[in-house]
Amino acid sequence: MLIVAALALGSLVSLAGAKKHKKKGQSWVSQVTLAHPSSTQFTGRVGSKLKACRGSRVVTVSYTDPSTGQTSPLSVQRTDNAGDYEVALATPAYAGTYQVQVDERKIRAMKALQTCRAAQSDTLGV
Repeated sequence: MLIVAALALGSLVSLAGAKKHKKKGQSWVSQVTLAHPSSTQFTGRVGSKLKACRGSRVVTVSYTDPSTGQTSPLSVQRTDNAGDYEVALATPAYAGTYQVQVDERKIRAMKALQTCRAAQSDTLGV
């Protein structure tokens, strides 16, 4: 009986002394911009303090029809390594409002899993 109690007490002490793992990853704020330099083109950039959060991000350009108020995706693109993206339209952009959203993304950087937060641009009227 004494041996069983000693073994139980020893296992409890070893569990209490075990190290807890710290979460090294962080959540990084992202920003996204939208510009309309020509009638058939939209451009912009995804920014973040963590450089790895800029490249290969999925950006969705959405169009809102002014008469119906209905929003629909116009284009889905990926950013280049600098965070830049470009949307080329076959015809001039319709009158209405446009906005860009970038999805949240988890990446491995700085020897830990990092979270690049989602963001959306201001609306742009055309």
